[in-house]
Amino acid sequence: MIKNIKTMFSNMNDSTREAALTCLCNEFKLNDKRFIKKNWMIGGRIPEEYQERTVVIFQNLLREQALKVREIQVNL
Repeated sequence: MIKNIKTMFSNMNDSTREAALTCLCNEFKLNDKRFIKKNWMIGGRIPEEYQERTVVIFQNLLREQALKVREIQVNL
């Protein structure tokens, strides 16, 4: 599951990644986005009890990102 989470994170654009880190901080009551990015996303050390919820959050954010991209393409 960690590999899937890391893949989803790498598929996000910069603003979506920032939103993801903010969501994780809020959801799991953490204060340090840098810690999450360095240890969870890059290091792959996501606590097992947080993995399922992280996948759901990332799926929703990627869905929103895809909708925004489609909206921009339609408006061009």
